[in-house]
Amino acid sequence: MNASTTGSERRSRTGLFVGLALAAAVAAALVASMTTGGETATRQVAEVGFAETTGGVLPPLPRSGADPAVGISAPTIRAMTFDDTQVDVVPGGGRSLVIGFFTHWCSHCQAELPRLTEWLNHNDPPAGVEVLAVSTSVDSGAPNYPPSAWFDGVGWPELVLRDSPTSAIGAGFGLTGFPYFVVIGPEGRVRLRVSGELSVQDWEYLLGVAAAP
Repeated sequence: MNASTTGSERRSRTGLFVGLALAAAVAAALVASMTTGGETATRQVAEVGFAETTGGVLPPLPRSGADPAVGISAPTIRAMTFDDTQVDVVPGGGRSLVIGFFTHWCSHCQAELPRLTEWLNHNDPPAGVEVLAVSTSVDSGAPNYPPSAWFDGVGWPELVLRDSPTSAIGAGFGLTGFPYFVVIGPEGRVRLRVSGELSVQDWEYLLGVAAAP
């Protein structure tokens, strides 16, 4: 079973509220996949799109010292996947979240994403903890573009959302550097935020913070 299939099955067990794609988007995808005049049209993946956060904005992560966001209710996310499926991520409800923010041109993200993918392909997050990624700060003129091909090529097995052209999700979560991680407890409040490349031990620590009672 490949990594994409494993990720799909894992996501089907999560409590995320995944909305259906708009009928127009579905129809467009079907039309793009049809053969016309003896040639197969290739659907163009939108690398950025509609995305928003509601319910407040987290303050930027400081370079040092106490994080003022800890204990604050995390915003709700409404965004689209690369295949144009709308997803609502509502923190709370008894399950924890670990959200990773990655950008395609960041060398640390390029090292981090395969490392976390390998871990997730061999391990399940703790019970009650869900993992998702946000593709943000997209620049068509920067290296490793497009991000959709990057995530697909790495084999990222979890949900990935695309940010808006203005990086609305990143701004809503106080993003200041890459990669960037936000740990949200089961009550919907921020427990930890970190920026920078993680080791496997660091990653497992984040998951432990998320899983703690």
